[in-house]
Amino acid sequence: MEMVEKEFDVVGLGNTLLDLVYNVEDNLLKELSLKKGEFKPISKEESESILHRMKDHEQNINPGGSSSNMLSGLSNLGGKTALFGKIGNDEHGDIYETDTKKTGVKPLLSKHHDEITGHAITFITPDGERTFAVHLGASLHLQKENIIEDVIKNSKILHLEGYQIDVPHLRETILHAVEIARKNEVKISIDLSDASVIKRNHEFIQTLIKEHIDIIFVNEDEALAFTGKEEEHALHEISLSTEIAIVKLGEKGSLIKTRDNLYKIKAYETEVINTNGAGDMYAAGILHGLAKNQKIEHAAKIASFSASKIVNSQSTRLSNRQINEINLLKEQLQRDNMEAELEKRGEEIILQNDHPNSQDYKIADINLADFGRKEIEIAEKEMPGLMALRNKYGSQKPLEGVRITGSLHMTIQTAVLIETLKELGAKVRWASCNIFSTQDHAAAAIAKSGTPVFAWKGEDLKEYWECTKEALDFKNNLGPQLIVDDGGDATIMIHKGIEIEKNPELLNKNYEGEGEDVIELIKCLQKIYQEDPQFWHKRIKEIKGVSEETTTGVHRLYHMLKENKLLFPAINVNDSVTKSKFD
Repeated sequence: MEMVEKEFDVVGLGNTLLDLVYNVEDNLLKELSLKKGEFKPISKEESESILHRMKDHEQNINPGGSSSNMLSGLSNLGGKTALFGKIGNDEHGDIYETDTKKTGVKPLLSKHHDEITGHAITFITPDGERTFAVHLGASLHLQKENIIEDVIKNSKILHLEGYQIDVPHLRETILHAVEIARKNEVKISIDLSDASVIKRNHEFIQTLIKEHIDIIFVNEDEALAFTGKEEEHALHEISLSTEIAIVKLGEKGSLIKTRDNLYKIKAYETEVINTNGAGDMYAAGILHGLAKNQKIEHAAKIASFSASKIVNSQSTRLSNRQINEINLLKEQLQRDNMEAELEKRGEEIILQNDHPNSQDYKIADINLADFGRKEIEIAEKEMPGLMALRNKYGSQKPLEGVRITGSLHMTIQTAVLIETLKELGAKVRWASCNIFSTQDHAAAAIAKSGTPVFAWKGEDLKEYWECTKEALDFKNNLGPQLIVDDGGDATIMIHKGIEIEKNPELLNKNYEGEGEDVIELIKCLQKIYQEDPQFWHKRIKEIKGVSEETTTGVHRLYHMLKENKLLFPAINVNDSVTKSKFD
């Protein structure tokens, strides 16, 4: 199942439900007429009544839903993802959209003006059991008109959530998305989600899988409901209709059947605290591996290990520490694969740091450079636009000596852009625009080639702003002449730095009401100001402009322009035809 390079690894459709989580005693469930462990659909009025009863209890809020959880996990693993869904035009909808962005998933969420944002009120009792009172709200109203064809077209995999099959008009939306995917040779995966959903919609699901599905995930109960058979026998029957069939067996591991092979994958032993979300994380590991053209057994190891991290925590989402642990396993597997390939050719693998400690970069591991270089060479074949620029203008060096700062996801594809800018003559410094999106092997390859890069997967916010500052500082009091920005953070850092240098009293302002990212930005700027009170005035002098490719970043620019605070020209790439038709 070879995948060509596209903008997104996986785009998903799903119920966009905000998880409202409470830790409670058993007697409260009885008071609310809830049976421990049940999944109970509730009306808007019932939801309001329960939330009113819980108003004095501590509440944890997280974006949820099966597809959303899976895409978040895939983003944590380094994938590029997007989510189609429906939210209400309300505070919960705003929270869902904002928090989804923070996980690295691009939210393609339309708003319903009459229905509230769907939510799952989740009660955790002292024994760890979870009880759900769920109001689907606006998520029930995702329409085929809300599906953007270009997004699916520019994705490697379209992922479907079985829960949505239960709603007749959502089936129309699903089939519309499937038609787009099929027309554009996009692979389609589905997680069947629930045995009762399968029983109620067996004929529809059977036809959908036989005619359209390439990758299917089921657990033991779902496999039995779909085929009437258990484990391997169910797997064999399902595999007759699809390219890859996967049965998740919990603590017993998983079974994977491709056209040619059967794989039995062991589960990683861990203390079981919470199984909610583990299946979604497992699917994320598999789909990430497929999107990156990894061997299925390699992807399955990552998937099982990632799922074990969810099982061992209260959350359905990964923490920074867990992400780092998964990255260590990924890097080890990558090294093992590289060693195996080299041994086949009778060669030795030598991993060493080719640069002294004074090298102008900060990354996770320079030893990943060779692996990154191989991936860059593959990506170059899938990016003819940039390669044509190199061929046509490389000898002319139209960007000779131009200083360019990038604040953009440090991925393999970005590496091709960086090396194109260099071949055209530019001097480049780079940081990522997202603490989770860096592909460490891509950063290593760029660092080894001599380009200053400051990015690694799993940065904290303090490190993030320090990396952005390093990308903007060309030393000897020089800054960039051009900025390639994604989200506007490099632009904001310069503007806020100039404001502080003009009015240092801003450093004494109380920023506790701001987000953690703003607080860390101010701390970073304070340190810079103490070292050089004119740092930003020196570096802004030669900036000719910035190109911004996100909606968020463009909104920031228009806001600054309206308030006469924009200090240099800006190009709105987000709304250009090249982004939707070429990029």
